[in-house]
Amino acid sequence: MKKLFVLDGSGFLYRAYYAFPALPNSEWINTNVVYGFVRMILKILAQKPDYFVIAWDSPTKTHRHESFSEYKANRKKMEDDFKQQIPVTQKMIADMNLPSLVIPGYEADDIIATLVNTYKNDLDLVIDIYSSDKDLKQLLDHNVFCIDPMKNNRIDTKQFMQEFLFAPTLMLDYLSLVGDSSDNIPGVAGIGPKKASDLIKKYGWLDRIYSHLDDLPPDLKQKLQDNREVAYMSRWLVDLCMIPEFSTKLSDLKCEINFDKYKDVLVRDLKFSSMEKTLDEMKRKFVMPQQTSLF
Repeated sequence: MKKLFVLDGSGFLYRAYYAFPALPNSEWINTNVVYGFVRMILKILAQKPDYFVIAWDSPTKTHRHESFSEYKANRKKMEDDFKQQIPVTQKMIADMNLPSLVIPGYEADDIIATLVNTYKNDLDLVIDIYSSDKDLKQLLDHNVFCIDPMKNNRIDTKQFMQEFLFAPTLMLDYLSLVGDSSDNIPGVAGIGPKKASDLIKKYGWLDRIYSHLDDLPPDLKQKLQDNREVAYMSRWLVDLCMIPEFSTKLSDLKCEINFDKYKDVLVRDLKFSSMEKTLDEMKRKFVMPQQTSLF
């Protein structure tokens, strides 16, 4: 089976900024995001994916921001120190010839969803999504997995159903009830994870819940009635888009690692001297012939 690794680039940027200490270069400009980002990327590339791509958020506002002004409005303003390192990181990835995608008007999650839905029917392909975003779990399938970079665990449909007790496709309806604080998606006030899970298990998607309001206890019925518009807006915000006229071929995402090129970019250009040893060790593992059994 061939492997396609799809990464949420924006998530990795934030993780690098908060996980790695300040790293000033010779001009006293901080480079911890650039350094931390590539450290994490090399660790993932060491698993030898056949195809690889980093999805970036649109630099412009999306339809979600335009329709719901509070979307992601709770996020702390990006520090200048962080913001200035983003184009440097993206240039580094481009200079290393690593595939990446940014589509104006769409978020990284939309790109990831489009890639997954386009190629998941390839019987010879396993897709690993590297992101901690809850909404991407709706993409889980028999050959689609979610890797939480923070916890370093690989989630499949079986693990998901053991935790939530409903199918991954219903994550969309679940989040429309509980909301998603990381993106400032409100959900239905007064309905928490346990109650939302019970409703999803019993009725399935949101439309069926609302068609059975008379079967619910009065207080729960009232909450849902009062927040119908909010619930459906939340669902719309969480729903991942299939990007029209998506033209990226799987062959465009072929992962071809050029260690000499990586050294030029990381050691010579960016002055990350410690990367030389990392790349040498990685190269040895890649070229070392596998020992065949004598028995």
